[in-house]
Amino acid sequence: LARDESAVLHSSEEPGIKPWPKPVVISNGDYRAEAFLEKHIGGPLYANQHALPLLPIPTIHESLERLLPTVLPLARNEQEKKNLLDATNAFPYQAKELQHRLSERKDVAMKDSSWLQLWWNTTGYLQVRDPVVVNVSYFFQFSDDATLPSYRHYS
Repeated sequence: LARDESAVLHSSEEPGIKPWPKPVVISNGDYRAEAFLEKHIGGPLYANQHALPLLPIPTIHESLERLLPTVLPLARNEQEKKNLLDATNAFPYQAKELQHRLSERKDVAMKDSSWLQLWWNTTGYLQVRDPVVVNVSYFFQFSDDATLPSYRHYS
């Protein structure tokens, strides 16, 4: 472990369990800063972590090939179908700069990790996402809908 990673908590009494290298590890979503934990924990879980291939960036053409079979069946009429086809024909010209920036992110800023991992971790896991009402409390309960007929006589 590096010098700043060597602050070890009290040794574990359990044989085979390594002491944690820091009291708290605070993540900002970029797991490259916590890579030392993979080495510290060791074992088969992280043994091939660095050998995994990085997430590829599909070309604009590949993206459209996957999009069209998905969205065309959703078109309710011929006009919507025509609008979808027109939009996908214009898309490669509109997306060229964004595709370039994404490739640059993969090759420069995130060259030693997935181009998606920081966005995925921060937006998907670390940022506040408001829960739906059902997830507010286990004790939350809906009242019966008075506009629906009662089915108690069927039980």
